[in-house]
Amino acid sequence: MDEHERAHQLINHHPGSHEAGAEITAGLEDPAPKRPPRFPAFDGLRAIAAVTVVAVHTSFVSGITPRHRSSIGAYTSRLEIGVAVFFLISGFLLYRPFAVANIAGTPSPNPRTFWVRRLLRIIPAYWLALFVLTTVFQAGDGMGPGGWWAYVCHYALLQIYFPVQFTHGIPAAWTLCIEMSFYLFIPLYGLAMHRLRKTRDPLAMLKIEIWSILGLIALSFLWRLTILQFVGEGNSVVRAARTWLPGNLDLFGLGMMLGVLSAWWHHRDAEPKLFSHRAFPWVSWALALYCFWQVSNLGLPVLPVYTPSTIEILRQTLYGLFGLFLLAPAVFGPQHQGLIRRFLQLWPMAALGVISYGIYLWHETFIYQWLNWGHFRLFDINDALFFSLVLGSAIAAATLSYFILEKPVLRLKSRFGWFERGHKAAER
Repeated sequence: MDEHERAHQLINHHPGSHEAGAEITAGLEDPAPKRPPRFPAFDGLRAIAAVTVVAVHTSFVSGITPRHRSSIGAYTSRLEIGVAVFFLISGFLLYRPFAVANIAGTPSPNPRTFWVRRLLRIIPAYWLALFVLTTVFQAGDGMGPGGWWAYVCHYALLQIYFPVQFTHGIPAAWTLCIEMSFYLFIPLYGLAMHRLRKTRDPLAMLKIEIWSILGLIALSFLWRLTILQFVGEGNSVVRAARTWLPGNLDLFGLGMMLGVLSAWWHHRDAEPKLFSHRAFPWVSWALALYCFWQVSNLGLPVLPVYTPSTIEILRQTLYGLFGLFLLAPAVFGPQHQGLIRRFLQLWPMAALGVISYGIYLWHETFIYQWLNWGHFRLFDINDALFFSLVLGSAIAAATLSYFILEKPVLRLKSRFGWFERGHKAAER
């Protein structure tokens, strides 16, 4: 999911760009890394992604999606697009430091430190939400069959590799399984790219980065096309394989591509003038909305089931393009100019973005609980009321989780230097 390295700063919402360059040292010394820029609109993007994920689930349970399949249901069912936005955000924020190091020729981030920091960010809050849902509330489908092995699968985020466990525990956590595999992959990929830097020419490294990411995107397409050839009604493992990391590398790859281009233009201290134009954010978001409109009118099933077809590949492509155009104004251009960027940086948006991980974790718990508390009839619920109840409860739980658990754990991350330790290790 989504970096929250400066979450406590964003809660107080002190926007500001800190782009400051550093001269590249001469001779044989390693060039000094430039101070990384801030991307103050990203928590607003996380907020949008989290709210869309809540909306896609509540609109199905309330009945608005299945009852109105040919009209509004065609759009509410595609609000799952928020997952793609989370993947692009991860691809951008997590790979950008590696791209900076590769292009500038500076030491790469420390993989072990990276992994520890990611585990601290993801696991404690997930374990708490999983325990409350399955053990305290005993809601949903429980932990699944298999006894102790079911607990291992869910607490270790392995359920997508064992189809019988896929819909148990926290069903939405299948995306966290993909994120965890991406966390394992990205430092190894970044270091491999760093070793390819045979020359100190940044332009040559930029080309290598771009072609390599295009290769990852092509691999993702090939993976999903192969699955279409072998998937069948009884082949649950092959059907589940579409959710594994290779099947989603195109989404992460688009975020990584944004990270590479951002690193390159930051290295040159120059961006194309196009990004400074006041119309750029509006055009970019208009293209995002066009992609959403297109994918909503492909005739895809509105039910949350996988239907093997080439349209599924087009669906994910449009999801990726939607995320790309949605993120672009938050990556490029003056970050405190324009209505769209200012909207993303509003305190409520930034605050929701900070707790977005908790919203994602807790909202399904409250879907189950409100069905019981409110004595609602499944598929016959006022959608606006149900959405408000679930989102409000998830925000409350996420806020408590953040301040009581996540924020104290986030402080531990400061003990694990990222750039500093990587730099010191390179100097030894």
